[in-house]
Amino acid sequence: MTVIWVTALVRALISGTVVVLASVLAEILGPVWGALIVSLPVSAGPAYVFMALEHDTDFVAGAALNGFAANAATGLFLTVYTLRAAGRGLVAVLGPATLAWLVAACAISAVSWTSLTALLLNVLVYGVGIVSTRMAVRTSLVRSPVVARPRPLDLLVRAAAVALFVTAVLAISAALGPARTGIVAAFPVTLTSTFVILHRRLGGAAMARLASLAIRGVFGFGLTLLTLHLTVRSFGAAYALSTALLISLIYSAGLLALQPRHNAKEPSVATR
Repeated sequence: MTVIWVTALVRALISGTVVVLASVLAEILGPVWGALIVSLPVSAGPAYVFMALEHDTDFVAGAALNGFAANAATGLFLTVYTLRAAGRGLVAVLGPATLAWLVAACAISAVSWTSLTALLLNVLVYGVGIVSTRMAVRTSLVRSPVVARPRPLDLLVRAAAVALFVTAVLAISAALGPARTGIVAAFPVTLTSTFVILHRRLGGAAMARLASLAIRGVFGFGLTLLTLHLTVRSFGAAYALSTALLISLIYSAGLLALQPRHNAKEPSVATR
């Protein structure tokens, strides 16, 4: 029981911190940095660390495999959000995207996955997502001379709201039991919270670009879970978790290196 509450607290604090950081960087530096940060395993990572402390390697491997399969649902979530973001309000965009994730996650939870079938599913979903949202990636944002700097109180409210949201999600996941742990852990808490914070501040066009870039980044998160699944039984939790994190960092660094230089620091949209 203590481990469950510590897990909830750590994940809530880390998620709140990363969402605040990602939202600020997205406002100041542009969508590329924001997308890369929210794509890192900063929310699910602590859950797997404490999962490894509480359960054996078979449990962790199974959860990671199911989480990898469920990562495809996040790809669908991002694709729907990207295609609907421009010109629409937050509810009209985030609602259908979240519904798409829930439907896909329910379908995925009903299937027994292998590493190969989960990989094929992710390649298919993210491939379609990248192709269908390529116009959003190419969108050039108009430079604005004014960028509103969020106040410390604003940042505190953001972090508190995200922490409460993550705690609620973890409470629900505990009620569902370990069989669906991997699926629930794959819910895009950090992405959802970031979109809630930024959609009104940056506007739909900028958020469509951020989400389209995140599609490429979140595919790397899936590879992180696949690495954990394939290595944890043979090499133990500590090695597997470290290797999985390294894969995530290398993948994100590669995406950043492939960005055109003029996109490394993109102009933000003015916020008020």
